[in-house]
Amino acid sequence: MVALFVVATIIVFFIIDYFVQRVEKRKKVESPVTAITSKAQFIIPKEYFLGKGHVWVELLPSGFVRVGLDDFVQKIVGGIDDVGFIPVNSEVVKGDKLFALHRGGKIMSLQSPISGKVVSFNEELVNSPDVVRKKPYADGWVAIVEPSNLDEIRSLPKGTDAAQWLRGEIKRFRHFITEQTSNSLGAPSPAGVTLMDGGVPVEGAMERSSKEVWQKFEDGFLRNANKN
Repeated sequence: MVALFVVATIIVFFIIDYFVQRVEKRKKVESPVTAITSKAQFIIPKEYFLGKGHVWVELLPSGFVRVGLDDFVQKIVGGIDDVGFIPVNSEVVKGDKLFALHRGGKIMSLQSPISGKVVSFNEELVNSPDVVRKKPYADGWVAIVEPSNLDEIRSLPKGTDAAQWLRGEIKRFRHFITEQTSNSLGAPSPAGVTLMDGGVPVEGAMERSSKEVWQKFEDGFLRNANKN
């Protein structure tokens, strides 16, 4: 009887620990720092590192890391038709292509913020790619990577540093999209977007833009940013 009581007690403790870990995990995502410019608010969980190619990094207890698309890019891109992956077990160097977003025949490539081996990808995104937008820091994670250089992770901004960097990116994007939506002849916007409150991009600002604008955004905001 005593043995059964001990076993039951251990099981109860395991259950309590499980739910405590879930609550702590939720707090990391639901108690974020934010980069706010006017009416635009972009979320960054406090414990996540943010790569300069707008791919976040979360350290896991296993020593592996989970990566995904940040709130900034997912909001301005809008709907996602498909997420393209490189092969599992691929070795990537910081700055190499890791995954891609597909929308209406347009493709935007995202680079790995760290070096290592791709362990797995989020299979849920195969059938439900838009989860990346709905829960970019939770169910919308993209890949798990076994890092080969932890110093690369430590050098990435997080918390208030990440928020400060992201505010600068928002400002850069405001200038970028303004340039793309006007020309010397005053012709209709090639991106077909509307900006609000001092030029802050609305959600989905890139969704209706041309392939040319998508490519320019990738070149200016995503490509080679992680090689520095």
